[in-house]
Amino acid sequence: MEKKNSLQLKWYLIIIFISVLLTSVFVSCFYNENFFLILSVMSIGVLMVIIIDGLTATLARLMPETVADFNKKIYVVSKSEKDFYNKLKIKTWKEKIPEIGHFTGFRKNKVLQPKNPTYIKRFLMEICYGEIGHFASIFTGVFLLLFGWIKPYYLPICIVIIFVNAILNILPIMVLRYNSYSLLIVHKKLNKNYK
Repeated sequence: MEKKNSLQLKWYLIIIFISVLLTSVFVSCFYNENFFLILSVMSIGVLMVIIIDGLTATLARLMPETVADFNKKIYVVSKSEKDFYNKLKIKTWKEKIPEIGHFTGFRKNKVLQPKNPTYIKRFLMEICYGEIGHFASIFTGVFLLLFGWIKPYYLPICIVIIFVNAILNILPIMVLRYNSYSLLIVHKKLNKNYK
C-alpha cells in the first residue's frame, strides 16, 4: 500500500516539476530574464504553496467535529453529481490520486471495516475534513498574487502556481465526494440494521 501511495505522490511531483520547468522556460524567454532566476522564484513559490497547503489542512483538521458533519447539505452528494463523476470515468483514475490520510491518523484509500457503523461514521467525517482542507487550499494558494506586483514576471509565475495548486486540490475533492456517496448509503443501511 505504501508503495502504491508513493507512486501516486510521484505523479503529483512530476506534474509540479514539469509545470515549474515549462513555466520557467516560457517566462524567462518572454521577459528576457535569466532562466535560473525564474526557476528559483518559481521553486520558492511552489514551496510556499506546499507549506501553506499543509498548514491549511492541519487547521482544517483542528476544527470541531460539528463542522465536519456529513449530514450537512454541503457534504451530501446528489445522484446527478455522482453521475457527473461517472461521466468523468473517475473509477479509472481515482486510485492515482495520492491519499495522505496517514498525516491525520486515518487513511481514506480503503474501507477496512465495511460493517462497522462507528468506523463508517468516522470515515465519512474524515472525508468532510478532507473536503474542507482541499477546498480551503485552493483559495489560500491565491495569496501568491500579493507578490505579483514586485516584478513583471511574478504575475505569470503566480498564476501558473495557483492554477496547478487548484487542479491538484480539486481532484482529491472529487474523489472524496465520489466515495462519500456510496459510504453514506452503507452508513444508512448499517444504522437501520443496528436499531
